[in-house]
Amino acid sequence: MKLLLAVVSCHTREEFSSAVRDTWLPLVPPELEVKFFRGRGALREPLVDEVFLDCDDSYAGLPNKVQEIMRWAYAHGYDFCAKVDDDVVVKPRELLSSDFSKNEFTGCQEPACKPGEIVTPFGFFYWLSRKSMEAIIAAPLPGEPGSHWNHRHNNDEAYVSSVLHYKGVTLHHDPRYHLHRGDPPARAKRSLRSPLRFSPPPANEPVPGSFVFCVYLNWKGFHMTPKEELLAEFYKLFERHK
Repeated sequence: MKLLLAVVSCHTREEFSSAVRDTWLPLVPPELEVKFFRGRGALREPLVDEVFLDCDDSYAGLPNKVQEIMRWAYAHGYDFCAKVDDDVVVKPRELLSSDFSKNEFTGCQEPACKPGEIVTPFGFFYWLSRKSMEAIIAAPLPGEPGSHWNHRHNNDEAYVSSVLHYKGVTLHHDPRYHLHRGDPPARAKRSLRSPLRFSPPPANEPVPGSFVFCVYLNWKGFHMTPKEELLAEFYKLFERHK
C-alpha cells in the first residue's frame, strides 16, 4: 500500500517546514512518504521533499491547494493521502497502526457539527482514500459553476466533507487527532475594576493514545499569535509526546 503525508505549507512559512524536518520527520518509517506542498510564487527551486503546484498559495486558496495535492497524489499512485497542516506534530508509527486504511475518509470530527449537518473533521489532518481523492479531483471548487457553494471560501475541510457526503462517503471519527490549544497565558493582577468580560476556556487534554497534535494558540485572537510563539509550542509539544 502506497501512503502519503502531504504537508500543506506556503512560501511564507518556511520555518514550519523546518520544524517538521527537525522533529518528527526523521521518525517516519519507510512505509510512509512525506512531501511538503506549496503553490505559486516560488523564488527558488523545490527541495527533494517538496512539490510546487500550479495553484493559489494563499490561505484563501486552501481548497484549490488541497484539490491539486489530491490530483498529484492520485497521479503518482498513492492509495491513501493525508492532508497535514505544517503546524502539526505526528507520532508516525502510532499513526501507521491506527487502522485509517479501513475507511475512505478519516479524521477527528469537529465538535461544533450539529445533528443533521454534514460531518466535518478538524482541518489540520484528515485521510482520503484513492476513491475519495478521485471525487475531490473532479469536484468544482467553492464559487465555481456546479459547486455546492456560490461563493469562494478557504474552508478545505468543509469543501472535502461536502463533496464526499454527496458521494455517499462519511467521515470516520477518530478522537486521537488532537487540537492542542495550549495553556492560557497568566493574567496580571488587576486593581479593583469591573471583571473581565472574556475568560478563555480551559486547555483540553488529548485522549490516551493520541498520535497527531495540532498547535492552535489563539489566546491573542484568531491567527494573531506570532510565529515564534507557535514554533516554540510546536517544539515543546514534540518533546512532550515523542
